[in-house]
Amino acid sequence: METRSHERGIFLQMLTMLILLILFTSSPVYARNILVGGTGYWTPYCYTTKSSPECLKGFTVDILNTIFKDSGDKIRFICMSWRRCIKMLDHGQLDLVMDGSKDSPKLRKYLFSDQIYKLDNVFLYSKKKYPSGPVIKNTSDIEKYSIGGMQGFSYKIYPFPESRVQQRALDVKAMIDMILYERFDLGVGFKQIVLSNAKMNGYSLNDIGHVQIPEMEPLRFYIFGNPFDRTEKLINRINRGLAEMKRNGDLDALRKKYGLPSK
Repeated sequence: METRSHERGIFLQMLTMLILLILFTSSPVYARNILVGGTGYWTPYCYTTKSSPECLKGFTVDILNTIFKDSGDKIRFICMSWRRCIKMLDHGQLDLVMDGSKDSPKLRKYLFSDQIYKLDNVFLYSKKKYPSGPVIKNTSDIEKYSIGGMQGFSYKIYPFPESRVQQRALDVKAMIDMILYERFDLGVGFKQIVLSNAKMNGYSLNDIGHVQIPEMEPLRFYIFGNPFDRTEKLINRINRGLAEMKRNGDLDALRKKYGLPSK
C-alpha cells in the first residue's frame, strides 16, 4: 500500500508539473521578447517625440508591429544611437536592428529582410552662402568644398574619402545649424529624412538647398540581424508579412500616413 501511495504521489507531482508547464508556455506572459533597436532621429521611418523621448515610432516601427501583432511573441523597441545598436547586436543583446543598408561595408555580415524603402543621397547647402547653389557636376567638383555629417555613420560608400567628412552633428537639426553657421560647406544627408525631420520638429528649411550627389544611386534600407537560425526565422516572417501588407493594401496605407511616395 505504501508503495502504491508513493507511486501515486510521484504521478500526481509529475502531472501537476506538466500542467503548469503547459499553462506557462501557452500564457502570453511567457511569450518570447523580440528585441529591436533603432535610432530616434530617422524620421519618418524611426523616431521619437519630445513628449515620449524613449518611445520609437514611425514607418518601420509600424510595419514590424503589424507583422508581429498576432504572432504570440512580444516585440520590444529600444531607442539608442546607431553605433550602440550595432554594438548590442554584435553582443547578442538585440535580435534585430531597423533601417540598415546592404551597401554599407560594416553591415554586409548580417542577414537582411526584403527592402523596406529607399532614400535619395544629397548634399545640403546654405542658400545664403550659395545663392545659385554649389557647382557639383562630377566627383572632382566635390574637392572644392568642406563636408559635414552625423556622428556614428559610415560614409565609406560615398564618392569621396570618408576622412573628409567632419562627423560632428548629433542629429539632422544640428547638421542644418552647422551648415547655416558655415562650419562646413556641404552636409551629407538623405532628402526624405531631412524634409520629414524638419516638418515633424517644426524648423524651417527656407535657407537650405540640396543637390544630388554625383555617382550615387538611391540607398535601399532593410531590417537586419546576426546570421543565426532565430534571425533567419524572424526575417522570413518579416518577408512574408511584407508581401501580405503589399497584397492587402496595408503598406500603401502606411506610406500615405507618413507622406511617403507610393513606390
